[in-house]
Amino acid sequence: MAKIGQIGLSGLHLAKRNELTNEVDTDTTISVAGLVTAEVEIETVSENIYADDVVAEVIASGFSSGTVTMELLGLSMEEYALISGQEIVDGVVADNSNVLSPVLAMTFKSQKSNGTYRYVSLPQVKANIKGESFTTKEDGVEIANVEIEFSIIPMAETGIWRVRADQDACKNTEFLNTFLTTFPENVPTPLEMLKNKK
Repeated sequence: MAKIGQIGLSGLHLAKRNELTNEVDTDTTISVAGLVTAEVEIETVSENIYADDVVAEVIASGFSSGTVTMELLGLSMEEYALISGQEIVDGVVADNSNVLSPVLAMTFKSQKSNGTYRYVSLPQVKANIKGESFTTKEDGVEIANVEIEFSIIPMAETGIWRVRADQDACKNTEFLNTFLTTFPENVPTPLEMLKNKK
């Protein structure tokens, strides 16, 4: 069987989490265009168990920390304000060092070489916008992209830090159709799967 790789990237959605309830505030959902790259990096924790002067067993306890670094063609002021937590008034943002970036929910999708999509949800992330670069016009046009590093935060109750679904494997069409705007935090419930079969 031929290998199926990832050949595309699109559909970035972000929404704030409520500071008190930690629920996703869907009224704050934005779709961010111009996604160029997304690189997820994680660190895992493992411990060696020794016996007879050699490693007898390796115990891997899984996810320790992670980041997703995204490159975008640019950010509008509204997008920047949501991601950074800064206040925007009439299209103007005054960056305040006392303002902390909010906890966000993130989803995006990646096209596979067979034409279907892989959907990715990172239920809790926090952004660190690395800055902007400006260059003067020369003979050719050079676009200065924006790079944002998001720290991944596992869900406190479940420990889940990522949810992924392949369109050609998941039969729950409703789950996939609403994936990008509902920011899944877990696999579909039995009730959701039953409703999908009706």
